[in-house]
Amino acid sequence: MSKQALIVDDEKEVRLVWVALAQDCGLEVTEASDGREATELLKSDAAFDLIILDQIMPFVSGAEVLKFIRETERLKNIPVILSTASRATQSLGDIPADQLTSYVNKAAGIEKLRRAITQVLGTEDNDPE
Repeated sequence: MSKQALIVDDEKEVRLVWVALAQDCGLEVTEASDGREATELLKSDAAFDLIILDQIMPFVSGAEVLKFIRETERLKNIPVILSTASRATQSLGDIPADQLTSYVNKAAGIEKLRRAITQVLGTEDNDPE
């Protein structure tokens, strides 16, 4: 059975990039266009192996969705990549640090975004850079 990813971003173009990268890494993808939609999907019986979550979205922020994930027993151990366009680490101040959450800047480049997925899934090559 293929691993499942939930990709949440209010910008369609960004979702397209993440979807392509996730599929390239062998993941089946479900998309959500905002935090409300993501929360509804997460409340369903859908099972995800990875969540890629935009930090800044209308209605429900990435921080709020992450809080919901970490407070829900069934979801709390799912790895989350928090995607941000902000270059300032202060903007992550309201995000609790934990071993299952990683952060990536959307402007980091395709290879760094791909590496974030493979690192979280534990499928990266152990090649030193």
